[in-house]
Amino acid sequence: MLKNKLFHSFLVSFLVLLGLILSSYIPESEMFGFKLKKMDIFSDIRIEKKQKTLKVKHIKKEFLDTCPTGTICFEDYSTKKNALDAFFNALKDIHENKSKTRIAFFGDSFIEGDIMTGEIRKILQNRFGGGGVGFVPITSEIAGFRQTIFHRFKQFNTYNIINNGNTKIPFAAAGYCSYPLSGNLVTYAGVNTNKRLKRFNNIRLFYETSTSENISYVVGKKTLTFQTFPTNKLEAKNLNDIRTSQISFVFPASQNLKLYGISVEDSCGVVLDNFGMKSNSGIALANISDKRHKEFDSLQNYKLIVLQYGLNVVGPTTNNLDWYVKSMTKMVKRIKRNYKNASILMLSVSDRGTRQNGKIQTMSTIPFMIEAQRRIAKNAGVAFWDMFTAMGGENTIVKYATSKPALANKDFTHLTFKGGEKIGEIFSKTLLFEYKKYNDKKAHLRSLGIPAN
Repeated sequence: MLKNKLFHSFLVSFLVLLGLILSSYIPESEMFGFKLKKMDIFSDIRIEKKQKTLKVKHIKKEFLDTCPTGTICFEDYSTKKNALDAFFNALKDIHENKSKTRIAFFGDSFIEGDIMTGEIRKILQNRFGGGGVGFVPITSEIAGFRQTIFHRFKQFNTYNIINNGNTKIPFAAAGYCSYPLSGNLVTYAGVNTNKRLKRFNNIRLFYETSTSENISYVVGKKTLTFQTFPTNKLEAKNLNDIRTSQISFVFPASQNLKLYGISVEDSCGVVLDNFGMKSNSGIALANISDKRHKEFDSLQNYKLIVLQYGLNVVGPTTNNLDWYVKSMTKMVKRIKRNYKNASILMLSVSDRGTRQNGKIQTMSTIPFMIEAQRRIAKNAGVAFWDMFTAMGGENTIVKYATSKPALANKDFTHLTFKGGEKIGEIFSKTLLFEYKKYNDKKAHLRSLGIPAN
């Protein structure tokens, strides 16, 4: 006679349901390198209590004159209201003296892989001239993801300011330092998606060595070699007029040789370096010494430093950011000291979604982060751009993630390449408007016989 298994089925179902309910009380954690997210099987049907609305302490915004409707202009918190003059002067100098203007775009995973910055580079190079992708490290976790350069490598030990920040490794501005091992090889090649990124005209290799070393590189079918000399400071080897679509380097396996990356650029025009690194709140830049920052700038002479951070700090309960304001103000002032010829522009956090009352909405603490970043800009006396409002404001990230084609990923935090193009266009339009306003003001002063300076 067959036994009735119905009770067993009910028991198993009950235990599974009980397990799912209990799992809702397990906090987010990390196990064996995997991040475990908090589970809530009743999130879609739960009626949550209305949370008390916390008041955001707004600071007085800098007056924005002649800003067109629909455009979120830059806010200038410098004492003389000239935060971007150094950069705008450099842009003007490109046409007048065929010079080179460099931009360093520091940020987190929001811009990794040249998302957003790739579009900004394209627009500015089309307008002011120039070519090349700018700085690329020796190794990169997102090399296969990046679309603005082909990059492959093997046999290097690489350290960065996030995972190895407590070491004495002399990081450069990008936040990396690589040591060559036996059998190493790194290859860079142009891409066909943008004519200005297809071929390499000039290459600069950044390194430091305490001994004399022979470094080989391959251009086409030619293998060439150059010798380094011990200096114990950051150096750049210029390989000019190489006019190739691919270059490879082979380094001696020496712990005395520290490698940082290459820069692909033209002899004049705009060069934009993407220094995006995931998990960076901006404070990790403190792991780069003042000496290194100054050495790098002595080789680069940046005219604009853009700081895009905040996503790795803001969370569902992050409403007191005094500690971040204090730490980041100190960091921005340090950047100003080390890059004396550069304008500084700080971006607000972008929109970020989280599940609330069963649906994805803008994280309620985003306004706290925006005001904290505005305070940082004011404290440091630099320019500020409200990227959150510029991209559309509240719940824009939801619209981006559900649009076709998708402009944001379903983590409701990061952009797709298409989304990066959209934000890059918005940023560039604002930047070029501010540049025109600057030139119009200069022209008006000259017409009145007043020195433009």
